[in-house]
Amino acid sequence: MSVFFLYPALLFGLLAASLPILIHLLNRRKLKRIQFPAVRFILLSQKRISRSYRLRHWILLALRTLAVVFLALLLANPIFQIGAGLFAGSGPVSLVVLLDNSLSMTWSGDGNGFKQAKDAARLLISALNDGDRAALIPTNIDGKEPFRLKGQKDVLLKELEGIEIADGTADLPVALSKAYELLVEPAGQKEIRLITDMGLTGWDQFSVAALKQVDPSIALKVIRIGRKQQPLNGTIKTIRLASQGVGVNLPTQIEATVANFGDNEIKDLLVQLSIDGQNREQKLATVPAKGETSVKFQARVSQAGAHAGQVTLKKEGLAGNAALHFTLDAQDKLKILVVDGDPQTSLVQSETFFLSRALNPAGERDSSLFLPTVIVPDGLNSATLEGYQVVMLCNVAVLSDGFATKLQNFLRQGGGVLIFGGDKFQPESYSQRLPQILPAELREKKLGPEASGEKIGKFDIDHPALQNLSEDTLQESIKSARVWGYTRAAAPGKAALISLANGDPLLIEQKVGAGKLMLFTTSADRDWNDLPVKTVYLPLVQSLAQYLAGGKRGVLDAGIPVGTAKELSLPPAYVGKSLRVTKPDKQSAEVAISGEKDHAQATIEVNDRAGIYRLGFPAGAEKDSGTPQIYAANPPFLESRLDEISTRELQAKLSPIRAEVISVDALKDGGSRTDLALPLLALLIVTLLIEGWLAQRF
Repeated sequence: MSVFFLYPALLFGLLAASLPILIHLLNRRKLKRIQFPAVRFILLSQKRISRSYRLRHWILLALRTLAVVFLALLLANPIFQIGAGLFAGSGPVSLVVLLDNSLSMTWSGDGNGFKQAKDAARLLISALNDGDRAALIPTNIDGKEPFRLKGQKDVLLKELEGIEIADGTADLPVALSKAYELLVEPAGQKEIRLITDMGLTGWDQFSVAALKQVDPSIALKVIRIGRKQQPLNGTIKTIRLASQGVGVNLPTQIEATVANFGDNEIKDLLVQLSIDGQNREQKLATVPAKGETSVKFQARVSQAGAHAGQVTLKKEGLAGNAALHFTLDAQDKLKILVVDGDPQTSLVQSETFFLSRALNPAGERDSSLFLPTVIVPDGLNSATLEGYQVVMLCNVAVLSDGFATKLQNFLRQGGGVLIFGGDKFQPESYSQRLPQILPAELREKKLGPEASGEKIGKFDIDHPALQNLSEDTLQESIKSARVWGYTRAAAPGKAALISLANGDPLLIEQKVGAGKLMLFTTSADRDWNDLPVKTVYLPLVQSLAQYLAGGKRGVLDAGIPVGTAKELSLPPAYVGKSLRVTKPDKQSAEVAISGEKDHAQATIEVNDRAGIYRLGFPAGAEKDSGTPQIYAANPPFLESRLDEISTRELQAKLSPIRAEVISVDALKDGGSRTDLALPLLALLIVTLLIEGWLAQRF
């Protein structure tokens, strides 16, 4: 139930209601009073008579004021409306129908909410009269679509049939801004109808200030799609890799977190894991009310490269996104050549004992992503480096000219080298053989008692080689380590990845061609530090090995939210070219590759559907860029939440926009509309007649 004015600007005429009062005040005369005792009784009689006249004059003043008020209201032409029908009366109608096609509409209205929303929009369009115009705008738009008001019902109905449920959240500011933009054109009546389930997601971040254009005089009716009963409400919150990397034929641990938004416990929920379209494992889970539970799976992949995965929930009557897509980038084993510069008869005393165990804790070929091969310095000259991704030199005293040349070529072709110091390490030999590629100037060795060892002061947790150490326990572990022996190094203008408390660098990096060289100024074993017995040692060594081998490989990517952009970094040679993106619905798009400082960059913005996106790179880009050929996009987590915003909260968020919330049933039942112009005209005539009659009597 509401009252609207067809010509609200004419309501300023109500200010004229003050004119009779002003005229009355200006015409009042100020009399000078002189007391005459002889006329005292006459004055008493006059006071009784003046009271009656004063009352009559007040009545006349009120009638004249009312007449002006009725005239102003009559000119503004008020309409009294009950229900959800369109206006009837003077002037053509300009109507914008906003149809909520966000993912939450899938589960609204007891499962058929989107059908109800389309039926409501169809009723509104069918109610248009000749001369009326309307526009249909879904709430999931990017603001670039061309919308316009149309008077052809058949065209509007065809557009309605083409609108489908999206996989993202309603962009209410963009949709409302577009509606106000269309209603700038003059029209007898203007109105916006928003058909929605009033899902909290989308409204919780809404602000009128975000609208590009607002006209509070335009009425906004919110048609609510309700539900009779609350269903079970749950979805998959996150998915993560619970093992160290993803390797060919190695057990991969995958953990999914399932969330329950509802007030009732979800029992016997079937959770399935599939990879490349094949079901790998399934488990039954119970999720507590308003809580979460974790489900762990184990799977293996038989081929290196990209794999598409999916975790699915199955439960009758479950409302919420039931599938979460992800990708796996499986790697072949990283072959690492480890050179032991201080071999011992006892394996535990060997220079590389802790290092090789960190790379392959179980010591079995099929138990780790890393396959270390340990040799002694005598075998360097005959070693072939082409079969390895990383070379680690542990306390190797000197380098021969032949091996130094071989090492430099290995680096320039994309290999990774990690050099550890030690008691046998001779800085002069390295400075002479590798003068152009060392990350720092090597100086003297600094040794001291274990008890007075230096603590680690700083480490660059944002560097790709150290990002796996972000957990608090690992950071505390590395901070507790002590170093009592190391080779001092000077690297002016270069930031160390890890520094000691006294400022001396402990880990420094130098890029050489397509490869990377790292210098660890202390030893790889327990001789000069206690890092090998710290919790952080294993993930530190594995993280450095993966980084030196070419970056982020053997990982699980949980994807991006639908509607967000995907950023890709590519080699500089591909600036000006384009890549092809194939969406889950098999549609494709071309994305330009632009230049960004020292690399090429592609920004993919067509991620509007949930599923797996496949990339077609320019020739040779896949190998050089290290970028996976597929990635996943998933609906926003909170879009599965069925909580609704209340009418009062909605109206408060929309203020100063006048918003009225009605149910979809009210639209189906229609409504009545009354033009109040005729009753106001009658009141005006009656008021003027009474005023004229009283004026003659007085």
